[in-house]
Amino acid sequence: MKKVIKTLTLGATLATGNLFGGGDIAPAVAPIGIEEIDPNPLYIGVGALWVDVTRDCECLDLLGNPRIGTRLEDTTWGGIVRLGYDYNQYFGIEARALKALYDSDTFDVTHYGIFLKPMMPIGEQFNVYGLIGYGYTKVETTCGTLRETYSENGMHYGIGLEYDLSDRDSDKEEGGVYDRPFDGHGDQEKGWGLFVDYQNLLHDSGPIKYRANVVSFGITYDF
Repeated sequence: MKKVIKTLTLGATLATGNLFGGGDIAPAVAPIGIEEIDPNPLYIGVGALWVDVTRDCECLDLLGNPRIGTRLEDTTWGGIVRLGYDYNQYFGIEARALKALYDSDTFDVTHYGIFLKPMMPIGEQFNVYGLIGYGYTKVETTCGTLRETYSENGMHYGIGLEYDLSDRDSDKEEGGVYDRPFDGHGDQEKGWGLFVDYQNLLHDSGPIKYRANVVSFGITYDF
């Protein structure tokens, strides 16, 4: 009897080793009756923005000499559109476009860009992200008799925070399970969210050193 038990034990051990140590392994299948939740990593966002723009001012003093160190500055409001794709909880890619011209007597700002989006989820609702990418920025200046347009293609950067408003428990209450490990973290659930971020567009650009910084805020929707 002991010999038979040893033989059966050895056979079971070898079978287990073959299953997990090599050979074909059947893919994991959700238990019968449990539906897999498969959110789309695509998202969109819209919002408002505030822009601060400065540049060297080509001004003259009372004697007609150039005034050195004088900066022309103005702020303006506008809108932003975002379209992105989250590959996982740590990395995504995003395209964004913004236009700022409301309530400004001096500057109109236009910007388009494509960005890599490194992310760090903080719990299940907050998501901190960075923006590193390439874009086009145009600033149109109108100040008295001065009419000037400056545009530049180049690298841009930013940082932001997202907050998830969706009810992630609603699908689970109906018996669903997420089919990817990153779902359920940060702002990546199906539904609405909020965002706020900072983006640098220009820093001492051109001969008169344009600077443009943007703070935007709004809503997102994850499909």
